[in-house]
Amino acid sequence: MSDSGTLFFVLIAALAGAMTLVYVPLRIFLTATARSRRLRLLQRIRRLRDELGQPLES
Repeated sequence: MSDSGTLFFVLIAALAGAMTLVYVPLRIFLTATARSRRLRLLQRIRRLRDELGQPLES
């Protein structure tokens, strides 16, 4: 009985470790890309504001 409990614990611990190895890099990647998209969008908004503030060239 003790052996099956130990085996179960090791199996669950290995599963948790594998999930962590997948989740952590994925979370870092998604956070970095979201920040990058947000930064590009803010830069585009600033550029458009600057263009709207300038007089029209004809």
